[in-house]
Amino acid sequence: MKLPEKESLVRQTIDVLKEMMRNGELVSPIPGERTLASHLQVGRDTLRSALNELTRMGWISESAQGKRREILKITKAAPKKKQKTKRILFLSPQRLEEIPRLMLIELNSLRTLLAKRSIVVDVISPSIFDTAHPEKRLEQLVIDYPADAWILYRCTEPVQRWFQEKKIPCIVRGYPHPNISLPYLDEDWKAAAFHAGTRLLSHGHKSVGIVVPDAQLAGLKAAEQGLFEAVDKAGEGHYFHQVQEKKDIPSLVKSVQEALSSAHPPTALVLTRPRHVLSLSSWLATFGYSIPEHLSIVALCHEPWFEDFYYPITHYTTPPENMSKSLAKQIRHLLSGTPLPSGQSYVIPEHVAGESIKSI
Repeated sequence: MKLPEKESLVRQTIDVLKEMMRNGELVSPIPGERTLASHLQVGRDTLRSALNELTRMGWISESAQGKRREILKITKAAPKKKQKTKRILFLSPQRLEEIPRLMLIELNSLRTLLAKRSIVVDVISPSIFDTAHPEKRLEQLVIDYPADAWILYRCTEPVQRWFQEKKIPCIVRGYPHPNISLPYLDEDWKAAAFHAGTRLLSHGHKSVGIVVPDAQLAGLKAAEQGLFEAVDKAGEGHYFHQVQEKKDIPSLVKSVQEALSSAHPPTALVLTRPRHVLSLSSWLATFGYSIPEHLSIVALCHEPWFEDFYYPITHYTTPPENMSKSLAKQIRHLLSGTPLPSGQSYVIPEHVAGESIKSI
């Protein structure tokens, strides 16, 4: 229940009483002045003045000895126009149960923020990502799933390009591919990888590598470029390795073994997925090796269990709630009918120092 404020107290008490009569909270016969004044938390003189004014306006009957006032008329407030619900579709190559935990937290936070503005967010994972020419499937997709705007998550270059050419309102949650001018939001993985590289180099590491999945994602390529630039800037006598993982442990182990058998084996690796941390640490432990004693690592990702390692993992993180707020703001802007400008829209990840880097 709304309570009257101190300023213009009689006028505000009148407005509150009218509202109570409209919504049925106050019915005939009206309670006595003492009870009503206590309920509204105003003085009896203030209440009496408000009741007298309502009598003059014809809303209630006059006060009479031994008889309580009656409500004479109720002017209904104009019904509020129901806000149309808008729909956002989160397009992902991964099913909901496969999406990384932190991304799920971000998605849940985004849904909560947008629900307050009658905007719903649904996740769909159609089978359009394994083909080089998904155009026909995309044409049918937007017919089967009408939406006011789309969020493109880990989408391939052909998918991003199709949305761009069709001028469908959308935001890339991640890095756009080369020559794609769609609005986007992501962590600055290039800057994070460059920073990780300079940290490793400052600890005496002259040969470093980056572990990346075999996926055509622009964010991974940006991370590779960031680390390469850090190593290249260090000059002669420093070496860069790309270690590719084909989404299974044997391929990761094989790539790491090849790098460690090269002429200038890496003494440190930058990892791009949480699973790399588990796979590498357990593989090394099998042969009596450990992190960071025999291999230093830095993760460009984050999971809470990183801090449960005996030597906490040095990593980079961005609170998912911060990302969801930025994304919600962009979506509201997009739904207003004003196109979002293309260009840089990065959030700088926070560096969390651990103990997984050994000085050489």
